[in-house]
Amino acid sequence: MKKMLFSLVVATSSLFATPQAVVFDWGNVIAFDDRSVVVDFMCETFQISAAEFEKANFEKRKAVQVGKSEIDFWVEWARKKGIELPDDWPSTYTAALKKSVGADPKMLELIDILKQNQIRVGLLSNINSRYTQMIRDFGFYKPFDPCLLSCEMGLEKPDQRVYDLLLKTLGISGKDVVFIDDKLENVDSAKKKGIDAILFESEEQVRRELSKRGLLP
Repeated sequence: MKKMLFSLVVATSSLFATPQAVVFDWGNVIAFDDRSVVVDFMCETFQISAAEFEKANFEKRKAVQVGKSEIDFWVEWARKKGIELPDDWPSTYTAALKKSVGADPKMLELIDILKQNQIRVGLLSNINSRYTQMIRDFGFYKPFDPCLLSCEMGLEKPDQRVYDLLLKTLGISGKDVVFIDDKLENVDSAKKKGIDAILFESEEQVRRELSKRGLLP
């Protein structure tokens, strides 16, 4: 009887063991893009309509694909239009881009708290290479280890191979990982790999769910 009770206690403890890692999606979980910030900034800078900006922005995308930087394109575009940009324009443009990424300060604070509590924090994101480079340049990927991005993995959620790679990289089992994503198909696919997955609704909801798992007070 004592042996049976001991086994039950061990099993119960294991069932409610604190997870070792929390892995977040990026878009609509950590960040909420607001492209209008950049559009408004550029329209005000060049005194053009949104439609005119979109036409010029299409040309910019083609220039970037062949190796030109965004800032160099816009400085040259302004020169062709006879528009004199202030010396600090590149920095104000960069600031507008950074603001448009829309990283939620409350979510960034939550990540800091988890890391202070010695919880490993990772990122698993479907994202294109251009956007990835911008986010990396702004330093938003620094808190995450691992930082697994679809454009670098060659795989996208909800492909279950993505979660195999995640668990292999973390070196722990699915039951020790909490994964947070805003898409149900990604959450369901993660659960099939034994991962404790949460469908994102809000920062407050995530805090409640992490508290239930002993990761927050």
